[in-house]
Amino acid sequence: MKTFIHGGYLLTMAGPEIELVSDGALVIEGDRILAAGPTASLAQHRDTADRTIDARGHAILPGFVNTHTHLAGALTKAITEDVPTFGGPFRIALGMHENVIRKEDVLLPGMVHGVEMLKTGTTTINECWWHQPQSARIIEQVGLRGIVAAEIREVDSSKIGFGRIDRNWDYRLVEEGLEEAHELFENWHGRANGRITARVAPDGPDRLRPETMGMLGDLARKHGVGLHTHLCSVPGEAEFMTQAWGKKSIPLLRDLGMLGPNFIGAHCVFVDDEDIAIMAQTGSCMSHTAFLVAKRGYYPPMDKIYPSGMKVSLGSDWLSNDMYKVMRSAIVIPRAVFRDVSIRNAADVLRMATIGGAQCLGLDSEIGTLEAGKKADVQIIDMRTAWCQPLRTQNIVANLVYNANGSDVRYVFVDGELLVDDRKLTRFDESDLLNEAQAVAESVWGKSQHLFAAEGMP
Repeated sequence: MKTFIHGGYLLTMAGPEIELVSDGALVIEGDRILAAGPTASLAQHRDTADRTIDARGHAILPGFVNTHTHLAGALTKAITEDVPTFGGPFRIALGMHENVIRKEDVLLPGMVHGVEMLKTGTTTINECWWHQPQSARIIEQVGLRGIVAAEIREVDSSKIGFGRIDRNWDYRLVEEGLEEAHELFENWHGRANGRITARVAPDGPDRLRPETMGMLGDLARKHGVGLHTHLCSVPGEAEFMTQAWGKKSIPLLRDLGMLGPNFIGAHCVFVDDEDIAIMAQTGSCMSHTAFLVAKRGYYPPMDKIYPSGMKVSLGSDWLSNDMYKVMRSAIVIPRAVFRDVSIRNAADVLRMATIGGAQCLGLDSEIGTLEAGKKADVQIIDMRTAWCQPLRTQNIVANLVYNANGSDVRYVFVDGELLVDDRKLTRFDESDLLNEAQAVAESVWGKSQHLFAAEGMP
């Protein structure tokens, strides 16, 4: 199948500067990009194309790379943002996921979360949680490109309170997680034309003993894959780590040999100067969940992280997965918090959401830019809207980041397959999925009523 996309505002994201081709074209053949450039220079492909898309008034850019997600989070959407008690969001969410949600509950709501990502321009996700074979099925069925990792923990997460030092270690949970991890490597790694690959995901340094954490580092090296973990993510983590093990999270991971270019730490909210320097020196990557963490009332020290040279990508975590919201949050919130309008601009965060994420995942030779030979992971955004018009082409990047919305994404390709065609899914009926997922969610919420009641919520 050959596709000719023409007449759009082409942003390839290749090179040190973001260059605009105002009458740009993209040629897709099979699962790869055949050519990208001015429409006039690629016009010969029109006659041999099986499909032509008129992209006039639309932006053409790489699909977003979301470096920290939990598909199962659909079951807690809009449930934990306004909990009145301190720490209550975690008691509800983790209590639900640890003790109520079953493997069979994850598939349909998780597909809804996947559809949300796909329809808002995300084509690659870095996913971890438990019930990860279900997440692999979701990625396969929705059509995303995804890295899956069984999130391995050694303690019931719902029983960890902010500032609590005690832990009831349970190696049975590690064994369950390892069983999932081995299933992913045996049955899913490299599947779906290579769209699905696996990583190793320790839940977090405060939820595993150091010897277990080190064993998971060995597992990642054995399989030649990267690591993905929550890191410096909640109040009290540093206090627990220093009292329990005599080291904070990041120095401990460094000493265990786990940091490096193949390492992604999500959140990194409670980091200090030493932590930042270690992350930068080791080439480790932070997944900046800029929209999610702000809902919790805290924020990473981006005024120190960016100047350090530490690698930073963007992640949604869960609940809200529109990367346009994440990009805006990554600019607007630190400007307000640190009173510095120069801390990041639209071009910076657009790079973080595309080629920056691909680099952090080690996939930049395959995705993240629109260049000949790369995988055809593409989004096309309708900018003929009242919120993007009038449109000055010289400011197209700022207009995209500050004014466009995920709902403006009109076409999405992954691996050369058109998965969103004029805002509609091509693989299955979205309305049927939503109805079926709603029924599953209502059943889960009914069984979770005691968790809501404990936090004073209806």
